[in-house]
Amino acid sequence: MPDSAPPAFEIHSGITLKGQLSMAKDVLVTGKFEGDLQTLGCLTVAPGAIMVGTIRAGGLVLKPGNRVEARVTVSVAPPPDAESSTDGDQPLLSGWKRGFQKLRELAMGRA
Repeated sequence: MPDSAPPAFEIHSGITLKGQLSMAKDVLVTGKFEGDLQTLGCLTVAPGAIMVGTIRAGGLVLKPGNRVEARVTVSVAPPPDAESSTDGDQPLLSGWKRGFQKLRELAMGRA
């Protein structure tokens, strides 16, 4: 059953965001982003969206009708510099695990 939850962060159409964005959750771009974007979650670039710069994401979905001019790295494993919090909880790593689980479900036709 597909996850119908909205993305954690959206760059809306009509908005241009320039700079660095780094987060652990999914990102949806319907507007324009220029710069470095890093997410442990899945990045979705919607129709009409523009991405320019560097992308590092746990997953990537490119919908038809967008423009992407970027150096792209997609990885289902946590980066070597991912750190856990001091209380033993590992929110960044758990995001990667969820991303990997979604990818596995898609590959097996269960999503």
